[in-house]
Amino acid sequence: MQVRTPFPIINLILDHLTDIRFMRPPIEKPSESPMQFFTPELFVRFNSPDEAQANQADEDWEAAVANYRRHLEGLEDRMPSQVKRLTELSLHDTELLGMNEDVEPLPSSQLEPFWFAIAIVSLKRDNELLSLIYVLWDRLREFAAPERWPFSDRRPHWLYDEIHQAPGHEGARFVHRVLLSDGRVFEIPFLTVLTQTVALTAHTLQPSA
Repeated sequence: MQVRTPFPIINLILDHLTDIRFMRPPIEKPSESPMQFFTPELFVRFNSPDEAQANQADEDWEAAVANYRRHLEGLEDRMPSQVKRLTELSLHDTELLGMNEDVEPLPSSQLEPFWFAIAIVSLKRDNELLSLIYVLWDRLREFAAPERWPFSDRRPHWLYDEIHQAPGHEGARFVHRVLLSDGRVFEIPFLTVLTQTVALTAHTLQPSA
């Protein structure tokens, strides 16, 4: 099934590093998507073969775009420079090469151990490799694709994403949620994010001796 995609959505994140220590254990994969604006259900309706349903979804998508922009405007004063630089990237339809989480325990005299963690999301866009490097305040979460997801699960691509402030943290912590073409949603709880881009050339692709 050929996917019908609306125009790319702006994505936003934030930048200042705090001295928060990290303590939560990983959780099991939830089954319900946490996307609030660009939901898997809306994306499926947008690509429906039923013209009436697709047209209605088109209107709903336009409303979601407008609502998300207002949502971002409410976060603008709390966004650091690194996040604002990330919002200038067009990530729609980039190929997901990998998502890795590195957790390092820190010594602690308390009963519950502290830990420090980063996540690296690797993407391919045209002739570039793009890495998003997050400093985490909690573990990554993966939300399963809805049942009977109608699109291919091969070579997942980045579709749409949302940035939210974590409830009760007054700007210190944020959550990046990403809808992939295979229907999964990843939730990345982060404090700050860096981006790194490497051009793909014949020299880059040549295996080392």
